[in-house]
Amino acid sequence: MSEEGFVQLDDKKTAEEINAEFQKVQTDYYNSLIVEMKEDCETYRKATECHEYAKLMIERLHKFKEGFEQFKKNCYEYEAGASCHSAGHMLLQGIDLPDGTTPVEKDVPAAADMFARACSTTNPRSCVAIARLLQFGKFVERDYKKAFEYLTIGCNKHNTESCFSKANCYLQGMGVEQDYSKAVPLLETGCSRGHHRSCHNLGVLYYQGKGVDKDLNKFKLYNEKAQIFRFQKDPFKGSTEQNLGSGPLAH
Repeated sequence: MSEEGFVQLDDKKTAEEINAEFQKVQTDYYNSLIVEMKEDCETYRKATECHEYAKLMIERLHKFKEGFEQFKKNCYEYEAGASCHSAGHMLLQGIDLPDGTTPVEKDVPAAADMFARACSTTNPRSCVAIARLLQFGKFVERDYKKAFEYLTIGCNKHNTESCFSKANCYLQGMGVEQDYSKAVPLLETGCSRGHHRSCHNLGVLYYQGKGVDKDLNKFKLYNEKAQIFRFQKDPFKGSTEQNLGSGPLAH
């Protein structure tokens, strides 16, 4: 053992042996961490600790059913929005394992309930998820007005994607009376935060003169911003978005 407490590298060991040792150290660390997180969850019954405990059970132990049940418990008992959201996503697609087992059955209406709970508590990004299910209307009853209400909740909690979707409701008259002018401030906010689809739609409105005075200079300005932001890592989706150009409104 070195002075700093690190295991010294043995040059005689093979790469496989070194990797095996590293994997063991990592496994031991996470097993210890899971025990610690479980104790914290059961002792303090706080949303953050219990959510992280559920995540570790799934990601490190691959205990999908147990992790899912912990997410549900966190959602209902501790109003943990992040856990409601995670449980919702598991229900939305279902979990099928290579061995043929299904620890979590697909149940879209139940997923919608989880997203709704998350939206109403501490996870505004779920507001977009429940709104889209309500707008789509295939697995749950279509309700444009209710979808708009959820998007308003998310937008009021400063969730940019919710504000963008709310703006689209105004543009399309979906769940609310069509009003281009009310979409403009929502798109301006999104664009100022680097949301390229907001910039794109704002540019289109200036090009068409809908909700604003027609202004080709502002169209050019917002179109250029959209082009710049689309190549950057999207902070709202975690990936680089495809070029939207300066064509029709983005949805």
